[in-house]
Amino acid sequence: MPVKITAEQHQPGNPIFSKERRRLAHARFATVLKILNEPRRWISVWFLSYALLGAISSGLLPILLPLMIVGLTHHLSWVAYVMGGFNLGLLSSPLWGFLADSKQWHRPVFFAGFLMLIMALALMPFLPGLLPWSLLAVLAGSGTSAVATVASLFIVEFDPKDHWEPRLGWLQTFNGAGQVVGLLVAGAFVANFKMGLICSALALIPAIWLGAKGLPAAAKRFDWSAEIGNQMRRDIDWRLLANFGRPELLGGGVMRFSHHLSLRGGKRFKEVLSTRFGRFLFSWFAVAFGVAAFFAYFPVAMQKAYSVAPALTASVYAVTAAVALILYSVGGQLSGKFGAGRVYRWSLIGRLLGFTLLLAVFFTPVPKTFVALLGFVLIIAVWPLQSISGTTLTARLTPFSQGAAMGLFNASGAVATVLGTFMGGPLVQFIGYPALSAMAIVGIILGWLSGHNLQAENVPLATEASANATTEPAI
Repeated sequence: MPVKITAEQHQPGNPIFSKERRRLAHARFATVLKILNEPRRWISVWFLSYALLGAISSGLLPILLPLMIVGLTHHLSWVAYVMGGFNLGLLSSPLWGFLADSKQWHRPVFFAGFLMLIMALALMPFLPGLLPWSLLAVLAGSGTSAVATVASLFIVEFDPKDHWEPRLGWLQTFNGAGQVVGLLVAGAFVANFKMGLICSALALIPAIWLGAKGLPAAAKRFDWSAEIGNQMRRDIDWRLLANFGRPELLGGGVMRFSHHLSLRGGKRFKEVLSTRFGRFLFSWFAVAFGVAAFFAYFPVAMQKAYSVAPALTASVYAVTAAVALILYSVGGQLSGKFGAGRVYRWSLIGRLLGFTLLLAVFFTPVPKTFVALLGFVLIIAVWPLQSISGTTLTARLTPFSQGAAMGLFNASGAVATVLGTFMGGPLVQFIGYPALSAMAIVGIILGWLSGHNLQAENVPLATEASANATTEPAI
């Protein structure tokens, strides 16, 4: 008889069975709600202002500025000088970090950055010419750098330490999502550059309002608040950086955590010249230098040299960058399994193949548009692997603190991007568009060769003792 009752209880029509099903369904629904509500703990309303910054600085500007310069002036070399000015402005991040840390001017720097960017965008359509555009580009880059630098400082100086990682992750997620949206929207303005820049300036006005509404007015007083500048640079270097996407546009990721572009790392440069870390820095510099010109010219080059409409270029970039986000986690897993050194060189091979396809169309009878798009997608898609593995190598190979190493790592890429962008101008002017992919190929090959045998298996991480050894301010 007990066996019979148990069987009846498990019949689909039995009330007890239905009650159990409802309980399980309710439990699953509660779990889903908990997961969906989890981000609300970490997201602030001012994150939307950072998303707007990503939409304009990493989405619209890289498409509209080169097209506008070539369309209005027909001087190819001007693109390099104007875009190089933007990258030069991004190098101002140590200044903004110093003002925020020493003067507690977080909010003034944040709002001033948006005002500088708005002013530059609003004036560009009405002040044509190489010198005005270049100066306004420096102003736009400086404003972008100011906002990007202080944005992450608002988290690490105003929130408890155990909140840093999830909040920074969501902050960068908002910025990356903004970039994707900006790239998609850019296609609507490729025929009207003036309207596109004016709309970009107007779109940043709500960012100021969102910041005024959501930013904290004063830092919370934790026991470690006096040491926050050094604490941040010691504790949130490579682990956080490696987890969050850093889209490569206009500076190769300098916008992301740009306060790590510190002078402290530069003071340690002589110590790494003869080490594997020094060899890696040269590799990273060579690759960043090589690809810089292409990323300054890519919307123009794709249109003029490969017959790809700017709207299609922007859309392909947006979709590829969005899909490639999964490779950040895959890259971390591959680095743990095969070693970051191998993954880094694999990523360079992927980029080398992409740029080889872009160069091959000039010398072989292949479908120019299709092959060019294939190479372009490959170049963008493998960036997460390069970013993850490069950041991990920085932490594993450094002979001193990881904070100082991250300063050198970002500085090498940033300076290389500025120099490479300026170098691309005369090369394109005298050689033509093949110079862009050829320059990238040379840089990547140099980076691949110098990146050989960077990391043996089971190389230990830098110790906490070495991370804590350097206590001077990272300005």
